[in-house]
Amino acid sequence: RLKFVEFLNTNTTATFEEIKRKIEAEEPPYVDTRHPEDPDDEPSFLAEWERADAAMTITGAACLDVLQSTFHGFLAEYMKQIGYKHVLPQLKLMGEKSWMGNYRVFFEHYLKIDWAASGADLGLIEQVILTRNDFTHNIDFLSLNSFQTPAHAEKYPDSAFGDPRWKTLFIRRTRLIVPCETLLRAIEALRTLCEYLDRERSPLIQRWSAERKAKMRKANP
Repeated sequence: RLKFVEFLNTNTTATFEEIKRKIEAEEPPYVDTRHPEDPDDEPSFLAEWERADAAMTITGAACLDVLQSTFHGFLAEYMKQIGYKHVLPQLKLMGEKSWMGNYRVFFEHYLKIDWAASGADLGLIEQVILTRNDFTHNIDFLSLNSFQTPAHAEKYPDSAFGDPRWKTLFIRRTRLIVPCETLLRAIEALRTLCEYLDRERSPLIQRWSAERKAKMRKANP
C-alpha cells in the first residue's frame, strides 16, 4: 500500500506540475495573450494554473487518506495477531485525544514498546493524520481549499503541510497542501515505524501463544 501511494503521487502530480510549468514558461499551448499595456488584464491561463495546482493538492490529500487508513489497519491487525483483539473497543480509555495517541500509550504501557525507539518521525506521522482530517472536515465550500483547524494549528503552528505562499498574505488561517517531498518523507516515516513494530511482534505472539497453552492446560488438567 505504501509503494502504491508513492506510485500514485509521483505519476499523477507530475502531469499537473508540467501544466503549471508550461503556463509559467508560456510554452504552447499556453502562450500568454495579454496586452502588456493593460495592467488590469488577468493573466492568461490563470484558471488552468489554479485547477492544476488544486489537482495536485487533492491528489496529495487522497494519498494522506490512504496513509492514515493503512496505518490504522496495520495497528488493528497487529493487535489481533498478538492476542489483543478484545482491547480494540477499549483503546479510547487510554485518554488521549486521538486514536494514534491511544495506540501509542497502550503499546508503551502494556506492551513495553516505545514507538520513539523506532527512529521514525512520529510528529510527521501525526501531522499526516491531522492534515487528512482537515482535508476531510475543514474544507472551504466555496473553493477547493482546506485549512488547519485551531487545534491542529496550536499543536503544529509551522505545519509540514502548511502552504508557505499563504503565510505571505497575512491571513490567520493556514491553507493546507501536500508537497511531494513531504509526502515521501511521511511514507518513509510510516514505513520505518511499521518495520520496527514488526520486529517487536514475534516475541509478543510467542508470549500470547504460551499464555493460551498455559490456560488450556489449567482448564484441562
